[in-house]
Amino acid sequence: MLEASHRRFYAPPFERNMQMNQPPFKTMIVVAILLIGGFGLSFMFRRLPACSGDGKYMATMQQCQAYGIDAGVCRQAIDQAKAIAIRAAPKVATLFECESVYTDCFEAPAGGFAPVPSFCLKSSTSGPAQPTEVRYLENVADRQNRKKAREVRID
Repeated sequence: MLEASHRRFYAPPFERNMQMNQPPFKTMIVVAILLIGGFGLSFMFRRLPACSGDGKYMATMQQCQAYGIDAGVCRQAIDQAKAIAIRAAPKVATLFECESVYTDCFEAPAGGFAPVPSFCLKSSTSGPAQPTEVRYLENVADRQNRKKAREVRID
């Protein structure tokens, strides 16, 4: 009699573990899938260059013409973006020095070298299309002295 009442209040350790509430396996799977999806989306959108509005992101004549824009408009926009980059970016004397500081360079008409700009081009109904959000890539080193490209925006 004493033994039966004693079992009612005391459970052996292996029985106590069985009585604990455990989260359902399905809930853990759903949370894991949501976390993986969230990381995937954030990585995907972090890598996309952002052009505000309906602008197209480009840097070369081929990229511009691939969007179906007229060659004359492309040439004018690229020349304007290069003029902005020449004014804003520090000028470098030699091509070797330029390519060690920037990822891609071109020779400036007044001498020296400047970084190749990338920009957003919006279709304009009132006059020629103007390049906006002009930027260039600059080489930097991280803590482990690895070469990385950093985007520098020209406002």
